[in-house]
Amino acid sequence: MVLIHCPAKVNLALSVGGPLLDDPHKRHPIASLMVSLAFGDTLTLTKADVTTFDIHFEDESAPNAQVDWPLEKDLAWRAHRLLEEATGQTLAIEAQFTKRIPTGAGLGGGSSNAANMIVGLCDLFDLKLSHDQLTDIAMQLGCDVAFMVHARPPTSHAIIEGLGEKVQPVRLPSVLHLVLILLPFGCHTGKVYQAFDQQPASAKSVNVAAVQALLLPGAITPDSPFNDLAEPACVVQPPLASVRQQLQKTLDMPVHITGSGSTLFVLTADLAASQTAAQTITQSSGLRAIATQTI
Repeated sequence: MVLIHCPAKVNLALSVGGPLLDDPHKRHPIASLMVSLAFGDTLTLTKADVTTFDIHFEDESAPNAQVDWPLEKDLAWRAHRLLEEATGQTLAIEAQFTKRIPTGAGLGGGSSNAANMIVGLCDLFDLKLSHDQLTDIAMQLGCDVAFMVHARPPTSHAIIEGLGEKVQPVRLPSVLHLVLILLPFGCHTGKVYQAFDQQPASAKSVNVAAVQALLLPGAITPDSPFNDLAEPACVVQPPLASVRQQLQKTLDMPVHITGSGSTLFVLTADLAASQTAAQTITQSSGLRAIATQTI
């Protein structure tokens, strides 16, 4: 049996380029500093005669705390099938997920489950897969999966480039404390990218240097995170913009959007400050706020 932490992720920086005209899916190149968090799901894998999946949310009252998708579309299920195809083996398991990361929140919950399904199966069955094989399997499921497969402790964070296939694990200068603010709605990633494509062309070049600069000592401050998808996400979900503005007034500090939304986050000085900010957010807005840190 293996017990695995499936961390949530946030984008401390996300620079997005225009769609690649020679790509059949018109995907967008990116540069991003992604970090893994102590907050996350738990996955337990046990060898079995027949594969079964059990998915439940620890807090059934949390936003989007429901399994409303067919199993064959679940990323972790697909990861399991892809690994069986890649190895030519039957990898029968009993998989138990305890989910804390809401679906559609931009925190990479499904991607984290899939990535750690891959890693867990490799450990449980002693599979000898190369870096390139793992990347190929992960990229069939999404760039966040590739990030979470390769960014493992003690370098649980990474700079992501290209279409997400270039993963450079990195160490942060120090542990970061932050508060996640969970909204009762999600943002459709495809629609957010469509809104991004409608912006002026000058906003569509990838700035790798700006992303890399956040790794310099002292570079990460409460106002340093940036996200090219933040404004498009607010166009797609106008309530996101109003909640963000109100929280910035209440906290008197910058409030950021991770990925294509809808989760907001703030950086704080330490654990005590995170706990205080989380309490203030919940009391003032009624929103669920989680004090956590990078791992």
